Amino acid sequence: MNDLDLSLAPDPVERLASLLRQRFDEPWVPDPATAGTALLRTRTGRAMCATPDPATNRIILQAWGEWDWVTPTAVYTADLAGYCDLDHWLSCGDLSDAGHTMQQLMQSLLEQLEPVPPLTDGGEPVDLNAAEQQLENLAAKAGELARQSSQFTARLIFRKPVAADAQHLVRLAGQTARIAGLVDMLRGHAPTTDRVPRC
Repeated sequence: MNDLDLSLAPDPVERLASLLRQRFDEPWVPDPATAGTALLRTRTGRAMCATPDPATNRIILQAWGEWDWVTPTAVYTADLAGYCDLDHWLSCGDLSDAGHTMQQLMQSLLEQLEPVPPLTDGGEPVDLNAAEQQLENLAAKAGELARQSSQFTARLIFRKPVAADAQHLVRLAGQTARIAGLVDMLRGHAPTTDRVPRC
């Protein structure tokens, strides 16, 4: 591995970004617009970031892909013996061992990501904006289902008629299940074989 670019010191975040960039084969490009976080991206749509947390002497590591819905996270706790604070350690400390550990942590995060953008059943890339919109619809429908279920339970307790409410719950549950299936499809997940009653 090449020596760290010490010309970046004393900026701790830039030095941290330099450390991460040199630890990985794929060309990772720093994103200078992100203040306080060492954010690196690739042309393939993957990203990794390391955010120093001076209050806890930790570095929060995350990875994600433009096509993925998860952001795996790990924490590296720095040994600041002989240094004033986390920024001082990042600026002028020997980061060799820390870099090795952070590389292993970051590699495990990257391995949790989908390797390529998921495809729909038709072989087209997943439309994440459409999936996000349908996810909002799903959340609204699930909230309505929860409210109606609560009212149904109250009617049961007070011995009111419940048959019509039960039919309404079945319709709501069917709508919720269909939207959930659409969300899964837009995210690139294979459809399930569960049958939902049509409403």
